[in-house]
Amino acid sequence: MNNYYSAEIKKTNSIICYHFFPHYRKGVIEELEQEISPTFLADNKGVEGILPYKFNSSQKFIHSQCFYIGKLMLQPYLLWVALTGRYDNFIFLANPNHITTWIASLICRVRKKNVIFWGHGFKSSERTNSNRIRKLFFSLADSFYTYGWRAKVNAISFGFPKDSIHVGFNSLDYEHQLKTRNNLPPPIAPNDKELNIICISRLTLACRYDLLIDSIKIASSNNPLVNFNLTFIGDGPEREKLGEMASMLGINCLFLGEIYDENIIANHISSADVTISPGKIGLTAMHSLMYGTPVISHDNFISQMPEVESIIEGHTGEIFEQDNIISLAEKITSFKKHYPDREKTRQDCFLMIDQIYNPKKQVSVLKMAIHKAKALDGNDAVNLFSGIVR
Repeated sequence: MNNYYSAEIKKTNSIICYHFFPHYRKGVIEELEQEISPTFLADNKGVEGILPYKFNSSQKFIHSQCFYIGKLMLQPYLLWVALTGRYDNFIFLANPNHITTWIASLICRVRKKNVIFWGHGFKSSERTNSNRIRKLFFSLADSFYTYGWRAKVNAISFGFPKDSIHVGFNSLDYEHQLKTRNNLPPPIAPNDKELNIICISRLTLACRYDLLIDSIKIASSNNPLVNFNLTFIGDGPEREKLGEMASMLGINCLFLGEIYDENIIANHISSADVTISPGKIGLTAMHSLMYGTPVISHDNFISQMPEVESIIEGHTGEIFEQDNIISLAEKITSFKKHYPDREKTRQDCFLMIDQIYNPKKQVSVLKMAIHKAKALDGNDAVNLFSGIVR
């Protein structure tokens, strides 16, 4: 992003409206504050057990309480801000279940404000009733900031102009994690007779770790001379069942429980050969790649999270057929063959995060939407290794 955009955007007056800002948005919130100094509007309570980001007294924050009726959400004070707020740019979380956002967006359009939606966008190009509602909802915005290129492709298929759909990707607390990464001990020399697998999440049925354990059993039978080691960071309702299953199948499995010390987490991730998420992969992909470890997840991009686009086969991970034990077992069996150079793989993972999935990238793209600049293609991740042969 050139200095022209930076200088111009500093002069604008923007507000970002969410139901709440999760604590893991710390990196991008701090980058936003540094680059465009927006006002943040949200409830100060978390949702579904996710802790909220704590704004300090120097940050511009407006508390706006949310009320939930099933999946629907109302945020009354947002309407008052939309009616009276002296902002040039209104950036809304793009969730059609947030009823107040429909009305607030209309008010802002009538007031000739620049309305930007920030969210997942279309997960598919299918002409479903859900997507028809989304199309109507997204048409309320002047432009859209989305997390992935596929969402842009889907939006274009619904008739949205490509120049108004900005792909900014996603991120975690990059600066803090970069310091942690730089302080990691030198990596241990890889062992060709061992594959160390790590999983980081709550242990729930939706994660499909039962599928992973079954697949490791098959891979172990195919490669009796290789030791397959499985480590879980996290806890949850499936903990006991997974432990029993691993024991019954003779899988080397270690449950570390919940860990909140980033240095410890980073050491475990960087020491592993691969992170596997048999269910959908989201910010776990960012966490793993940040510390140089590739990721395996499934191929159903409609049910996946947008961060799956960070998985580029041969460089940052592998994709298997959803719910297919044999397919996952094959990826595990052949993993060392496809990734023989651990240090090269580590650097590829670093590159994906350092170039694309970080707060500076996110904010630079959002600034383009604020400035009403034409959106870039947004296929940065899928083309990152174009022309590079392993």
